[in-house]
Amino acid sequence: MLSPGRMKALKAGAVLLSIWSVLNLLVGAYVTILTLRGRTPILWMVGDEPGSPRLHAVINAQAAFCNPLIVALCLLVLVIVWTSLVKRARWAFWALVASLAPLQLFGFLSDRFLGNHNLPANLFSSLLLLVGLSLCDYGSRSRTA
Repeated sequence: MLSPGRMKALKAGAVLLSIWSVLNLLVGAYVTILTLRGRTPILWMVGDEPGSPRLHAVINAQAAFCNPLIVALCLLVLVIVWTSLVKRARWAFWALVASLAPLQLFGFLSDRFLGNHNLPANLFSSLLLLVGLSLCDYGSRSRTA
């Protein structure tokens, strides 16, 4: 049985992970819509200078493929958090850590190609993810005597 404090920590962590997921879902959905309309945001960031049509096609193809994957992952995170993690399934915690920690790292690595343009957003996202996962970990453990 969990103490009330640990139960509150688990719920707070679940809410933070949900906020992280919804924010990323919204960005992924927005970029997907823009990409399908022919306005890939990455091209704005690099100046959308006339360049190789093939290069533009590759960038658009990657954006059209990767951003829906981000949306799908975020939906999966929400399902895992609210169906399993809040019920203290340890596999759910470790599955989220194993999938989201590398993803967050690659957010920083990919941003390096853009001159760390999104560094504040990546730092905020990392903090939200770290605190959410930490609270869920703490809240899901039974206190040992």
